[in-house]
Amino acid sequence: MDSLRRLLCQRWSGGVLVGLLAFILVIATLDPSGSYPGLVQGPGLTVDEVFNVQQGVLLVEVLRTYGIWILDPVNVREIFGEAGLVPYLPDHPPLGRFVLGLGHHVMWSLAAPDSPEGMSVTACARFGSAVLFGLTIFLVGATAGTWFGKEAGWFASISVLLMPRVFSHAHLASLESCVNLTYALAVLCLADQWNLLSEREQEAASIHWKRGLFPGAMLGLAMLTKIQGFLVIPMIILWALWYGRRRAIPPLLVWGVTGLVVFFVGWPWLWLDPVGHLREFLGSATDRTSLNVWYLGKRYADVDTPWHYPWLMFAVTVPLGLHLLGLAGLVKAIQKKTRDRRLILVLMCLVFPLLLFSTRAAVYDGERLFLMLFPLWGVFIGLGGKQVWDWLRRKKSFKQSIGFTTVFFLLQGWGLVAMHPCQLSYYNLLVGGLRGADAIGLERTYWSDSITRSFLQECVGKIPPGTTIEVAPVLHQFQVEEMEVQSPLVRRQKWKFQAYSEKDVSALRKSGRKRYVMIYYRLADLPDCFHPHSHVSGRRNRREDRKVETLGQPVVELKREGVPLAALFQIGDTVSD
Repeated sequence: MDSLRRLLCQRWSGGVLVGLLAFILVIATLDPSGSYPGLVQGPGLTVDEVFNVQQGVLLVEVLRTYGIWILDPVNVREIFGEAGLVPYLPDHPPLGRFVLGLGHHVMWSLAAPDSPEGMSVTACARFGSAVLFGLTIFLVGATAGTWFGKEAGWFASISVLLMPRVFSHAHLASLESCVNLTYALAVLCLADQWNLLSEREQEAASIHWKRGLFPGAMLGLAMLTKIQGFLVIPMIILWALWYGRRRAIPPLLVWGVTGLVVFFVGWPWLWLDPVGHLREFLGSATDRTSLNVWYLGKRYADVDTPWHYPWLMFAVTVPLGLHLLGLAGLVKAIQKKTRDRRLILVLMCLVFPLLLFSTRAAVYDGERLFLMLFPLWGVFIGLGGKQVWDWLRRKKSFKQSIGFTTVFFLLQGWGLVAMHPCQLSYYNLLVGGLRGADAIGLERTYWSDSITRSFLQECVGKIPPGTTIEVAPVLHQFQVEEMEVQSPLVRRQKWKFQAYSEKDVSALRKSGRKRYVMIYYRLADLPDCFHPHSHVSGRRNRREDRKVETLGQPVVELKREGVPLAALFQIGDTVSD
């Protein structure tokens, strides 16, 4: 008992225990479509997971095959060259995908998936994201606890766990959880080590260059994950020169060089043509296929999204109570007499991406592209929670303070439970939850995460085995194929998926055959005949102008807060003349 009490009193204890809890919760709820029927269902298979998983498994297998000899220039060209032996995809740096590949192998070895088909199973790779999520919570909690006291560490850790969008992304075999961790590492490690710029070494003539080594390595890891990792660079340089002046130059140079070395060494594809490939990678951020965005009741191209999109999405996708604690921490951080220069850097690295995505930079998929800001916000929530806790302790007994705090966090966590496993559709009370968000024209769902295991199980009783099912929207050519391959439930039914097409079905009506269409309500790309806003494409709404099927009521529907997120339609007739 004394050992437990001592553990709980450590400044980093909140990060450790809440991080472990978060990892367990994600692992227990990661199954997308039947690969682990003994686990609680998680978000459905999303569109881009398959690319990350396949590339991650490929990278792990290459390392297992070549070992240390992967560093041989001949082998690098053999593996990553244009005529290489493996289908390597250099659209993102390799670290995040490599971690997913490792997670895939670990999960498969610990608990093999049910009826796997092929060498990669998305559900297995989700293990990697679960680990990264737990480590992110540990980092945020340990940092806040070390800086402001153990209570702040607990509140910061719990806040990140209770952010529904962050929690849901931790279930996906995507790069976002790795970006969250490495971005936070790059910022928090440097802020912690270089805080002496303004404190104990205020009078020193210089700061030792070695201070740049470890933060520089963390910068390299962030850059090796995704292009968002580069966004910390201008803010760190500005912050260091502003507060450290010339004394900051030596560690800044070491930091930058170390980051670039780690980035270059960790991505062998760059070795083949360093300048050309780096230019190709950086250019991919703008030279890419345009995606649609549904925002305030209108469809936009990603580069035309209004400037306030990232600010509003950040404001309405974190529980409101957590935002209030974060604002309390922000006020504390910028007070003149107590200004903490570590928190100034954290704030700068939090605000800069929001400013960047308020320009003509492409922004889409809700909060996904700036999700790495949410864990940093947890540091401010921890500080704000500490201020409220201290106030409570002055007014109430310890038991009463614990009671109030517990009830508060349970209320903040309600959305996590009520929306499961569709937390990527969560909105807070500022817009009246998902129902209110839908009413003002915000996006309902992400990329097919609402086609969950339970939804597919309901479809089993409605769709005969061997049926061809049309899917909408389809966002890339391999989407429907992977919906079959990655789901034992679908393969047992021998269903075949194909992309939905609006076509004249008069012949189908005469034959009496039925047609099944499975949709998820990604409003930015949903065909007009399924869209809840019939004016979305500018078509007139007259029947004679539209050759569209009579949809009627869906035979299976998944809803949250009364808002449809996925549906199965059975179609047999066209609109009558």
